Amino acid sequence: MPVLIPKEIADDEILVHYIFDRNFKNKIISIEKLVSKDIFLPNKGGVSLQRNFYCKESKCKEFAKGVAIGKVYIGFIVFRKSHFEKVKQNYILNERKEFEADIFSTPLDEHFQYLPKEMEVYLDTPGNPAHADLIYENPALKENESPNTAIRSFSRKLSKDCKLIIDSSPLSDSFDDDEFKKVV
Repeated sequence: MPVLIPKEIADDEILVHYIFDRNFKNKIISIEKLVSKDIFLPNKGGVSLQRNFYCKESKCKEFAKGVAIGKVYIGFIVFRKSHFEKVKQNYILNERKEFEADIFSTPLDEHFQYLPKEMEVYLDTPGNPAHADLIYENPALKENESPNTAIRSFSRKLSKDCKLIIDSSPLSDSFDDDEFKKVV
């Protein structure tokens, strides 16, 4: 029986963002060289994520390697939606009261186009049914500030306690590590 993927993203869901060599200062792969302010910058409208409950690690890796044109796949940065919500609330309370961002289920078809929002999506729906986007609806700009400045500040805070997973076998097709399960 097909498994329906809910449109609502649960607080305990693990969200996965791909990491490439360009995410590290001077392309030196170490946690200390991770450019945290740029990790969650939007690309073409949103920050692409995978919903790990509905996309196993090896499938996440397959998608990451598929979009790695012109860059080198390194691994993932993972977090729970509850972590995102906590960071967002602290950011609103302490820094930018008008800030608005959320994570939406945005399943993709085989051509990486968004499926209609009203469509029911199942685990076996062709394409990337477990795709999600972090959307900055209002980065709450301060006077004479660019959107990226505001978003970089939030990105730095969000990435601070996320789990960076550097793939020990980036050339293989499978991901045989249990690091995703260790996300608090």
